Amino acid sequence: MPPHLHATRSTLAACQTRCSIFSRTPKAAPSSAPTSLTRSSNPRSQMNSPRAKRPTSRSNRTGLLLPALLCALLVAPGLHAENHADPQPAAKTKPHAEPKAHAVDKEHPEPSADAETLGEIVGYTKLATKALDEDKWQLAEYFLELIVNLPGPITDKKKALTDIGALYEKKRSFSKAIAIYEKMAFIYPGESDTPELLFKVALLYREAGAYQRAINRFYSVLNSALQANGKGLGSSRNLTQRAQTEIADTYFLEGNYAQAGKFYGLLGRLDLDPEEKTRVLFKSAHCHFVLGHHDRAIVAAQTFLSEFSEDASAPEARYILASALRSQKRPKEAFDTVLTLLRTEQAKKSKAPEKWVFWQKKTGNEFANDFYQQGDFTSALTIYQTLAQLSDDPDWQWPVVYQMGLCFERLRLVNRAAEAYKFILDESKKPERAAKPLPESCTSIVKMASWRGEQLAWQHTTETQLSHLLGQPLAAPPSAPPPTNPPAPKTLR
Repeated sequence: MPPHLHATRSTLAACQTRCSIFSRTPKAAPSSAPTSLTRSSNPRSQMNSPRAKRPTSRSNRTGLLLPALLCALLVAPGLHAENHADPQPAAKTKPHAEPKAHAVDKEHPEPSADAETLGEIVGYTKLATKALDEDKWQLAEYFLELIVNLPGPITDKKKALTDIGALYEKKRSFSKAIAIYEKMAFIYPGESDTPELLFKVALLYREAGAYQRAINRFYSVLNSALQANGKGLGSSRNLTQRAQTEIADTYFLEGNYAQAGKFYGLLGRLDLDPEEKTRVLFKSAHCHFVLGHHDRAIVAAQTFLSEFSEDASAPEARYILASALRSQKRPKEAFDTVLTLLRTEQAKKSKAPEKWVFWQKKTGNEFANDFYQQGDFTSALTIYQTLAQLSDDPDWQWPVVYQMGLCFERLRLVNRAAEAYKFILDESKKPERAAKPLPESCTSIVKMASWRGEQLAWQHTTETQLSHLLGQPLAAPPSAPPPTNPPAPKTLR
């Protein structure tokens, strides 16, 4: 057997487990596959038909060799690694060339498939779609193989393959969707929709967690856009900007904040639309903060908040700003930033109210506890009083009121502390609380508030009694009567 045919068969065999949808022509349909089709689904049964005896055109050869080309591309890196690690490479064999991508000739396009083949493509596509909708994966792959192995250029099969790839995406079978899109981009790299196809592949790689492959494909999008030769310049520029943004986002998701911050900084210099500028500025501030560049984070966050103070990311930006100011030993500015976030009007939270409330609670609770630990009870109390107004849910409000009581105690405002603890006890005794059992956290707060209230009452009673006792003058002890016959003093001899 010639070496190149042997290599092709090896490629097909290796691809059986990696990409079954492009591995080989199916020998037999699954049990649920229909048997009455326009043309026999078994290629061997076509050998004796008049249709099979006609000369094979260039486009037909392309269609027949498509499975081998698909497999060779998908497994070429793995086979190359395996052959490189083999201590005994095959001797006297010439390496065969990789399958070349077809150049798109606009002046002499390949002839389209005949009406019968086009009808089969449509029919097999419908059957594959139905099988995927019913989660019959093996049957869907069978029909996909039939589409790939039909004669005719891949341009006639592009829509069918795209539709099936979209279904694989919907079923979250990313590897199979990627395999289809990668091969479509490889066979016809000069197609006008190839950059968009590569962009979709990059997004799928990122969705699957393959961040480095996603970044590589986004760079492929940039290269494809540069090769547009001035055609569709506006769309190419837009796609290029999108690819740059997605590269930065992918680095951000990967945790490579240094690279992400670098790309966000470059994007910030471009003329972006307001929505994209909002996201880029916020992500840039986030990267600087995570990397410990607090001075840059402060500038970036302040710039973002000055332009987009009502954006859905504004509360998190204020948290970043307050945290960076605290790290720079600027507690007064951090305190003012926290209060600004907590006192934001409800109207500004209409875009994302849940997100606003989350960051208000997180920021306020974290900074109030921090001020309390540092002994700044006045600042802590001010934040706690604002936090208590965010929600009347006992699971949130009662612990905050309890912390207010502790702050009042540290400030020697015993009566105010007793009022705070009494508020918790009174709320727990309301009739509507009996219908629904309190969570364990609330029960613990009630017990602690009761104990603190009893301690304050005992302390008040003790101090009152002690003050009453110490406030009266003490009676002088009676003096001893003088002796009637005092003894004579002793004299020294």
